[in-house]
Amino acid sequence: YVEAIIDQIASRFNLDESKIYATGYSLGSMFTYELACHMSDRFAAIASHAGTMPVSPDSCEQESNVSIMHLHGSNDSIISYDNAWDWKAWDSVGTMMDVPSLVEFWKNKYNCQSENQRDTSNTQNTVYFDCDEDVRVEHHRVNGADHEWPETLGGDSTHEVIWTFLNSFSKD
Repeated sequence: YVEAIIDQIASRFNLDESKIYATGYSLGSMFTYELACHMSDRFAAIASHAGTMPVSPDSCEQESNVSIMHLHGSNDSIISYDNAWDWKAWDSVGTMMDVPSLVEFWKNKYNCQSENQRDTSNTQNTVYFDCDEDVRVEHHRVNGADHEWPETLGGDSTHEVIWTFLNSFSKD
């Protein structure tokens, strides 16, 4: 379905197919990881907020790597930051990753060799780089935040931080 939407838009408008991105919040965040796993040939990068993915995903065999940004409140009461949890809605999903494990999954999958961390008044921002295919894995731990949208990350508009990240990648 998503592929058909992209193809339909591309047939009607001037679309730079090397710069297709996905963002999502909560359950939408989880969907962005499905897109990264199953449509990696179409997406250059994703930005995911307040979600996760299964500890044992059914499949995540990518055609190419997709840069990943993940934002998450450290006190999220809906999708835990520090604890794996069992998905209750559909039995087939299983146990979901805690956020540090999620970030570690992508960092290891992409063989990232370098790390840079920057702490601000409201975030701990960790960037993993020197990864295969020149992708990056970036994580913003929003200190003290629950399952809500942060207005800023390190003093900058959250929207601008996300766009700056996404817009720096393309499928060339």
